[in-house]
Amino acid sequence: MHMLKKALLLVGFVIALPAMAISLNEAKSQGLVGEANSGYIAIVDASSPELEKLVKEINAKRKTSYAQIAKRNNVDIAQVAARAAEKLEARLSPGEYYQDNLGRWVRK
Repeated sequence: MHMLKKALLLVGFVIALPAMAISLNEAKSQGLVGEANSGYIAIVDASSPELEKLVKEINAKRKTSYAQIAKRNNVDIAQVAARAAEKLEARLSPGEYYQDNLGRWVRK
């Protein structure tokens, strides 16, 4: 019976793990990540493994998307990323961070 309780507790913990993961919107609103001037997101200040994983996942998806757009329009991926950075900055909510042209974090 004791083993069953431990097993159920472990299963409950594993199921709860994804729920504890932070979303991009939560990370932005909390000032943990911001829109970098490169078209990708970056950690603004303090890092954690969870935050680094989020940034890596989001940026991988963005890179794939940018590459598809670049190929379709026969332009360099850097051009697509730069244009995306401008659009993403314009869509930020008040209080969220973005990087200016000098690489400084600015709160909108």
